[in-house]
Amino acid sequence: MVKAFALLAVGASAMTFEEYEQKFNKVYNGDREQRQAAFEANKQLWGQHESGAILGATEFSDLTLEEFQQLNIRGFNAAMQTDLPNLGTYEADGVEASTIDWTTKGAVTPVKNQGQCGSCWAFSTTGGLEGSWQLATGNLVSMSEQQFVDCDKVDSGCNGGLMDNAFKWAEGQAVATESSYAYTGRDGSCKSSFTTAIPSGGVTGFKDVAKSASALTSALQNSPISVAIEADQAAFQQYTGGVISSGCGSNLDHGVLAVGINSDGSIKVKNSWGSSWGVNGFVNIATGQCGITTSASYPVVSGSPGPAPTPTPTPTPTPTPSPSTGHHYEAPPCMDDEIAGSLEGGGSLCAPECNADGSCIQDFPEDMQNPKPQCILQEQTSGKQYCGLTCGLLGGDCPSAASCSSPLEGVCVYPDGSAVNSVSMKLMASIAV
Repeated sequence: MVKAFALLAVGASAMTFEEYEQKFNKVYNGDREQRQAAFEANKQLWGQHESGAILGATEFSDLTLEEFQQLNIRGFNAAMQTDLPNLGTYEADGVEASTIDWTTKGAVTPVKNQGQCGSCWAFSTTGGLEGSWQLATGNLVSMSEQQFVDCDKVDSGCNGGLMDNAFKWAEGQAVATESSYAYTGRDGSCKSSFTTAIPSGGVTGFKDVAKSASALTSALQNSPISVAIEADQAAFQQYTGGVISSGCGSNLDHGVLAVGINSDGSIKVKNSWGSSWGVNGFVNIATGQCGITTSASYPVVSGSPGPAPTPTPTPTPTPTPSPSTGHHYEAPPCMDDEIAGSLEGGGSLCAPECNADGSCIQDFPEDMQNPKPQCILQEQTSGKQYCGLTCGLLGGDCPSAASCSSPLEGVCVYPDGSAVNSVSMKLMASIAV
């Protein structure tokens, strides 16, 4: 398997910067030379890396390591750790751990993307809950990270948190389904109306896993396990395969989900950076590396309240953005001088046409703190150019009901389905700096 990855990496190392731009839909405005320089420097690391990983092109390959480390794409806050009341510590049972993959056993939902929000802890939490609830009831239900971001006030939303805190919070709550409480990638107001995935009382507590490789691999025989790792080194920035066996550090900064044990004894881990990163969104980590054994836990659930998702007393369908309140760049339906668009890659928006000098209308939704409009959208049929709210590493923020289309350089979009008779749009230029 490693040999196969290495062969793929050799082919990838021949990738030109132009091919990279096309593959990852990259467009630059003013800093292309800087991005290309970072890409060419990173390219020198491609192939079999000293960490054991196979490195290659990722969405982050046009950033320096320092820029990658500054991205708000992690969020495990070790400083928040306290001795919470729990159901005890899981110890190794003495039985040799065998190969297992919970993704093939129906206990793991598809890979998700936290975007430019330090909410990894919420994704690790829902992953643990999804797996435990499926094993207890037979139903795999995607659960809402946004509910934890908005409502778990012990943790800090997009500014970080801990899985144990979130499991403790869930003990007294009904946990929402993903579809009824959609992810926005922003801190928001807690909603009380949603469809229930786990009824109140369904989460009865959590157990920490003893800090050893044998305890983690033993626990993984029973369910997916929420774990924390350090994920800010080159092995993660450009990971495309192989097993990370050194060089990743142990300063925990990222919550993820251990979902299996590979035939070589390494841990299969589900990340929350989208399916285009890593091996379809997953990474293999040797036991004892990246701090993976030092902060593992899992929820304990009871399926007796009811195995199937049931609506709360006042259920609502998947939330759609509120109608326009008289400002530009809000969710469809749009103002008279805007066009409703569907962005290539997903998401809808309202876009005013660019002014003749390339400037944009300076009228924004009221809940924005740092709006940065730019003439960066193009209608794919007519070629006309439109303004959008830039976001990501080099952009501004988004309205509360919107999310950023990319954690690096994107545009604020609203959930698909909110635009009627929309036109197809694409990004035509990157965020100006």
